Amino acid sequence: MKSRAKSVAPVRNRLMNGAAILALGGLIAKFLGAFYRVPLTNILGAQGMGMYQLVFPVYALFMTVATAGIPTALSRMVAEKRALGEETKKYLVCALCLLSAAAAVAGILIAGLSGVIARWQGNTDTSVCYLVIAPAVFFVGVIAGLRGWFQGEMYMVPTAVSNILEQAVKLAVGIGLAIVFAPRGLKASVMGALTGITASEVVAALYLAITYAVRSRKAPSERLRLQRQEGAEMFRVAFPIALLGLMMPLGSFFDSMVIVNALKWGGVSTATATAQYGLYSGPVVSLVNMPVVMTVSLAIAVVPSVSLSRVEHDIKAIMTKSRLSLKLVYLIGVPVALFFIVFGRNMLSLMYPALSDAEIAVSAGLLSVSSLGIVMTGATQIYISLLQGLDRTYSAVKSLFAAIIVKLVLSIVLVRYWGIVGAAVASVAMSATSLVALNLIFSSLTGLRMEKNIAQILASGVIMALVGVVVREYVPTDIGVIAAGIAVSAFVYGWLTTLFGVFSEEEFLSLPFGARLVKIRRIVRFWEQN
Repeated sequence: MKSRAKSVAPVRNRLMNGAAILALGGLIAKFLGAFYRVPLTNILGAQGMGMYQLVFPVYALFMTVATAGIPTALSRMVAEKRALGEETKKYLVCALCLLSAAAAVAGILIAGLSGVIARWQGNTDTSVCYLVIAPAVFFVGVIAGLRGWFQGEMYMVPTAVSNILEQAVKLAVGIGLAIVFAPRGLKASVMGALTGITASEVVAALYLAITYAVRSRKAPSERLRLQRQEGAEMFRVAFPIALLGLMMPLGSFFDSMVIVNALKWGGVSTATATAQYGLYSGPVVSLVNMPVVMTVSLAIAVVPSVSLSRVEHDIKAIMTKSRLSLKLVYLIGVPVALFFIVFGRNMLSLMYPALSDAEIAVSAGLLSVSSLGIVMTGATQIYISLLQGLDRTYSAVKSLFAAIIVKLVLSIVLVRYWGIVGAAVASVAMSATSLVALNLIFSSLTGLRMEKNIAQILASGVIMALVGVVVREYVPTDIGVIAAGIAVSAFVYGWLTTLFGVFSEEEFLSLPFGARLVKIRRIVRFWEQN
C-alpha cells in the first residue's frame, strides 16, 4: 500500500506541475488577450467589435474542423505509448501531415465561402474580413500538432510560451494595424485587427517548430511510418475527440448565425443588432472566459495524465486526479463568478471608457447573467477531459450535442423576444445541461461524489459576495471599489474555504506553494493540532 501511495504522488505532482505551467502561461496570455480587447473595443466601438466577433467564431469552427481532434488524440497516444516503452515520433509525423492538409483545405474554404457566410450572418460587410484571416488556419494546424506532441511528453512549457507569443503578437500587430487603418473606415480597421491574428499564428508556429527541432536533435532515431493497425488506432482515438472538439465552436458558430438575425426579426436594425452582439461577444464573453483559461489549462494536462493512469490500471490515481481537478475548478470559478456579478458594472466602466452609459448598462446585465455559466463551463471542461482520459469520449459528445440543441432552440426563441439577454440565458442553459449530463455519466462510472466540497465552496462564495456588496456601497470610485473588492474578497474567501477544510493537507502539498498553504491551514484550523 505504501509503494502504491508513493507512485500516486509523483504522477499527481507531474499533473499539477504541468497544469500550473499551462495555467501560468494561460493567465499571462489571457491577460494580454483581455488587455487587447480593451483598446480594440475603444478603437472599433460596439459595431466594429460586432463585425470582428462575427468573423472569429467562423474562424474558430473551421480551425477546429481542420485540427479534428488529432492533437488531443496525439497527446493521449504519446503518453500511453511512452508508458509502454514504444516509439512515438511516427505519430507526430502522421499527425502533422494530416493537420497541414486539412488546415490548408479549411483556409481555402473560408476564403471561397466568405461572401456566402457573411450573407447568412446578416452583415455582408464582413465578407472581405474572412480573406484576411483565412491563411491563419494553415499555421494553426502546425501549431496544434506540435502542441499535442509536447503535451503527450508531459512537457508543457512550449504550449504555455506559444500561447503567450500568440497573444503578444496579436496585441502588437492587431492594435497597431487597427489604428493605422482607422482613417480608412471601420471595415479597414477591423481587417487590420484580424491581420494581427494571422501574424500571431505564424510566429507561434515558427517558435514551436524551432523548439521541436532543438529538443529532438539529441533524441535517438525512430521509425517514422505508421503501420496500418497503428493508423487505425490513431483514427479510432481521434474520431470521437474530433466530434467532441466541434461541439464548443459549433455553439459559437450558431451564435454568430442566429443572434444578429434573431435581433433583426425582433425589429432591431442591422447596425444596432451588430453592436449588441459586439457587446455580448466582446467585452462580456472575454471577461467570462478569463477564469475558464485556468480550467482549460488543467483540462489539457488531465487528458494524458489520466490516460497514463488508465494504462497502468491505477484506479487510486484516477480518483485522486479527478477529485483534485474538480475541486480546483469550483474553487476558482465560484468566487470569480460572484465577483463579476457584484462588481461587473464597475469593471466595465473602468475598462471600456469609450462605451456609452447605455452600452455599459447592457453589458453589465449581460455579464451578470453570463457569469452564472463560469463554474458550469469550467466543470464541463474537466469532465470532458476525464472522460477522454478514460476512453469514454462518445459519452461526452452525446452530452454536448444535446446541450447545443438546447442552446440553439433557446437562442432563436429568447433573443427574438427578450433581446440580447436571451443569448446569455441560452448560453448558461447550455452549460447547465452539459454539466448535469456529464456529472451523471462520470459519477456512474467512478462513484465520485463531490456534494460536500461543492456546498462548502458555494457557502464561502456567497458570504464573500455579501461582504463585497458592503464594500461596493462604501467605496466611491470604480478603481477603488475594484481594488478593495479584490483584497477583501480574496481574504474572506481564502479564510472560509480553509476554515471549512475544502482541501486536505495532502492535496495542498500537491499544489504550487503547498508547504506554505499547509502552514496557513494549520493556523486557521488550529483545533486539529490539539
